[in-house]
Amino acid sequence: MKEKRTGKKDRKLLWGTIIISMILSLMVFYVLYNANNKYMTREEKAIHGILYADGSYDSLPVYYLSREWEYYPDVLLTPGDDLEKYYFRYLSIGEYGGMELDDRNGNPYGSGTYRLRIMLPSEEHTYGLYLPEIFSAYNLYVDGKLIEQVGNPDPDHYEERIQHRMFTFKGHTSVEIMIAVTDKDSASPGIQYVPAFGNPLKVNTVRGIPVFLNSSVFTLVLLVLIFSVWAFFRTRSRANALFAGVCVCVLGYTCYPLLHTYLALRVQPWFSLEMLFYYLTFPAMLLLEHEITGRKYKWVWWLVGFTAAAGIGATVAGIFAGGMETAALFYGVSAVTEVLKWFTAICLVVIAFFYTEGTRGLPLLAGTVLYASSLAADRIWPLYDPIIGGWFPEWGGTILAGVFGVILWRELTDGYRMRLIYEEQSRQMELRLMMQKEHYEKLTGALEEASRTRHDMRQYIRTASMLLEEEHYEQLREYFHQFAKESSEKMQAPMCYCKNMSVDAILHYYAGQLEDAGVSFHHSIEVPQKMKITDLDICRIFGNLLENAVRAVKADKETEEPYVNCICRVRMGKLLIDIENSYSGEVRRNGDVFYSTSHSGQGIGTASVSKTAEKYGGYADFEASEGVFRANVFIPLENSGS
Repeated sequence: MKEKRTGKKDRKLLWGTIIISMILSLMVFYVLYNANNKYMTREEKAIHGILYADGSYDSLPVYYLSREWEYYPDVLLTPGDDLEKYYFRYLSIGEYGGMELDDRNGNPYGSGTYRLRIMLPSEEHTYGLYLPEIFSAYNLYVDGKLIEQVGNPDPDHYEERIQHRMFTFKGHTSVEIMIAVTDKDSASPGIQYVPAFGNPLKVNTVRGIPVFLNSSVFTLVLLVLIFSVWAFFRTRSRANALFAGVCVCVLGYTCYPLLHTYLALRVQPWFSLEMLFYYLTFPAMLLLEHEITGRKYKWVWWLVGFTAAAGIGATVAGIFAGGMETAALFYGVSAVTEVLKWFTAICLVVIAFFYTEGTRGLPLLAGTVLYASSLAADRIWPLYDPIIGGWFPEWGGTILAGVFGVILWRELTDGYRMRLIYEEQSRQMELRLMMQKEHYEKLTGALEEASRTRHDMRQYIRTASMLLEEEHYEQLREYFHQFAKESSEKMQAPMCYCKNMSVDAILHYYAGQLEDAGVSFHHSIEVPQKMKITDLDICRIFGNLLENAVRAVKADKETEEPYVNCICRVRMGKLLIDIENSYSGEVRRNGDVFYSTSHSGQGIGTASVSKTAEKYGGYADFEASEGVFRANVFIPLENSGS
């Protein structure tokens, strides 16, 4: 019954995590949609091909030219053409995936001309126009003048070039912007990303912030990749190798915007490489999650193979879709991509759901739900072009990759901590054996000396008898005096600190070190010979505390009379240990955690003592002030005897 109640509680926790993560994620994405969306900014928008940007030049905001451009399909116009002879329609940037204008049987490739008139203040000023990548070649005209040509949009001399560009020009009263575009083989023909217009400084700022953030993310992921590779060679962990693969995929598709910021490139092979890295992220994440969870499901390998094959197939299909007369294959690739993303997200959530036990796996479950929610947000609010950062799936994928990284970092640090603890325990074990050996040698030496003394006793008695018979009383008295002195020195019993032999050996070892260092050692120790605390654990407590104390007093160069006090009592069924020592210098601590003076990080000795005391229902308290360090350990004793 208890197991059933626990199972129901865990399931409620899992479903609660899913629901809360989904609601919070969608709320965040909704905020991004409204506050970080070029389509939702509050400045004036164009109406029927005209944008009113009049007012003071200094107060002009950055205008995102997202809505109601005049679009002339299937023609490559110049300012000298009679526009009244050509058909046009109003459209928003990114409203359609290609030049087919949502006609699945239409040709997504060819030429098209975008035109927008902007009403300006009457004074002449310099304005800036930022054009994100336009697929795949275009001429930019401002007030009838050719400002720039990127690639060559002439169908007979077509040459594709993709680059983010910033243009400046002077204007007053009104300005006409005309962009004549040709595309023959890309996946997103025409203008798909919202241009920005306004004061050149403000436009450059808006342009520079995403570049800076993208560069920062790229650098961070690169550093994480290097660290993951290093961790793999140190630990030989497959999870670290798979995480490095995820980082490579993320680098592959995040470097694409940076390349287009600084270089004018052809569509192929760069666009296909970006998409390939993006698609390979899905099987890489599935493999990584499968490795992290430790659940060896064979069907996961089928999922990985399917997603990898589908991604590679979609990349190849995207390459061959270029130049086709209809958009059918283009829409097919988009559908496969959407199915692949949703399929991967659902698999990630399902694996995380069945893996999670208690609270340890909740971050992984929340991360996968967040990624699935980002895909849902991408469908709920499709008209989204971020001012800063990436699209919803990019946010979700980056956060999920970060969750993977945090989980692996936690496992790596846990492994490192366990290795330190193991090394410390091994050292303590070796030290304990050495102490017991030294203690045994001292006891053996004392027994041998006692045996020799008994053997020599016959000679002593024979000599004394002869002196007595010859009545040499003065010599006999001197002989007995010398005999008593030598016997007391040779027959001196070894020091016994307590009845527990293991603890007694440790005390002998460190007392010898303190005596050699000339440090005062005051002790009053009562440790039961038999108790519920194992010899290994009680030796771990005394060994760590005394080792820290000896190390501190040996390094103490300021105290005139360094000392160590060790008091141990059994009162009312409880073992009380109080070890106090002088020290000099600074003790580094953070709250209740003390940091080691021999290595970086938390002190292993104090942490081991605390953990051992808690194991038996007790506690350990450490205090350092005014050159005195005190360790107090309290452990209840049950069914113990002395």
